[in-house]
Amino acid sequence: MSVDVIIVGAGIAGLMCAYDCVRAGQAVLIVYQGDLEHTSSFYAQGGIAAAWLDSDSTAQHMTDTMMAGDGLCDPRVVQDFCDHAPAFIQRLIDLGVPFDQDAGGYRLTKEGAHEHSRIFHVKDHTGTSIIQTLGHHLKDHPLVQWENHALQGVLQSSDQSRVIGVRFNDQNYLAPNTVLATGGFSNIFSRSTNPRPNIGEGIALAYAVGAPVGDLEFIQFHPTVFCTDSHPPLLISEALRGEGAFLVNKNNERFMKKYHELEDLAPRDVVSRAMIQESGPKLNIVPLMTSIQYRFPTIYHALQARGFSQHDIEIPVQPLVHYTLGGIVAKPNGQTEKPGLFAIGECSLTGFHGANRLASNSLLEAGIMGQRCASFLIQHAKSHHHNDTSHHLTSMDPLASEDLIFLGHLTNQALGVIRSSNELTSAIDSLGGHPQKDHPMFLFLMAILHSALHRKESRGGHYRSDFPDTHANARHSLVAHSHELLHVDAI
Repeated sequence: MSVDVIIVGAGIAGLMCAYDCVRAGQAVLIVYQGDLEHTSSFYAQGGIAAAWLDSDSTAQHMTDTMMAGDGLCDPRVVQDFCDHAPAFIQRLIDLGVPFDQDAGGYRLTKEGAHEHSRIFHVKDHTGTSIIQTLGHHLKDHPLVQWENHALQGVLQSSDQSRVIGVRFNDQNYLAPNTVLATGGFSNIFSRSTNPRPNIGEGIALAYAVGAPVGDLEFIQFHPTVFCTDSHPPLLISEALRGEGAFLVNKNNERFMKKYHELEDLAPRDVVSRAMIQESGPKLNIVPLMTSIQYRFPTIYHALQARGFSQHDIEIPVQPLVHYTLGGIVAKPNGQTEKPGLFAIGECSLTGFHGANRLASNSLLEAGIMGQRCASFLIQHAKSHHHNDTSHHLTSMDPLASEDLIFLGHLTNQALGVIRSSNELTSAIDSLGGHPQKDHPMFLFLMAILHSALHRKESRGGHYRSDFPDTHANARHSLVAHSHELLHVDAI
């Protein structure tokens, strides 16, 4: 079977790309795993950042983004996305996303490391509303084919010079362009805030076919997650702290002032490390007691399902893996170094987030990349049609549950909030001795571990107890299919 565009993934990046492609008359195949309601975009509580108010500016949004990115942001990409953020918000409004409003206009909130209130939100289920809106436009479109299957591999031309499609459900599907919008790899850990399928298979397959990947060692932990044995982890949105909630330790002492001038709204890596240092961290929600059930209804009802009453004022919280900064090296329009292959959203690495993502910038990047990618595909719609019936398949067999448990244990031990050479070296040795060591997922994790081991500094979402200082010169990690690790000034 052949279509114009294959999109793997159905979050905001993939659906935005699909929406613009079908409007231009292109036939699109969307491949996704599980329910459409189980994507990282759908789970997103907080919102989307854009400098909208007269008191704010895109220059300040850019400054905040680069401060959080800790030296590894590409200023050109940051300026580009921040400048286009208000127009993207307007596009979502025009599509029907019902961002919260009050008598004065859109009700913007503030999150960690933002200088101004600039987060557009739909209560605490912003991602859900965006995905439902885009899905409504695409659901019954005659040019869209939906396929709910796990990816089994990537197809290349017989000379392996370009990607020509994918394989799933034991069938090959061809297209002149394949777009990976597969999300990050947080669920390679045994527990995370992400949907179960997000273990990085898209990035691993791109790496396997020769697309460079980079900055894999930078992994963001969300500081405020409520974990119990009987329920999935519950992310407590940063927006609660933006609207008055604060962290305390077991002695009910506020502690963030010791660690950063922004206190409870410091960058996420700073807050996560501070919580590791403190005993029994909790989120005090007294300032929100009269508004939480209306402003944050999803979180409120989820807390009730976990045994909380309307009178409880503190939530036990801990840092948990939430977002992966590294990925497939790509331009802002998704182009990778592998012809025919595009990467958009969290699975990509553009230089926008740097070493640590600013809150509510992820949906912004993913949505704009989806638009940019579609624009490029439409402009080059008649290029590179594959007429050769032969192909080369780079396959990925599903991992057994015991292999996933092994990988989860390994990442928990070696790639936590605070890392060290001993733990990373031990993990590399264990991975290299495993019977599945040549599986694309194992090779991908090996690249992550080597990137973390050889970054002998602490920066953003990568903290080394044995190398706590930050180098004066910020350099990116880059890994090609040859498995050679490079440190470069720009991606």
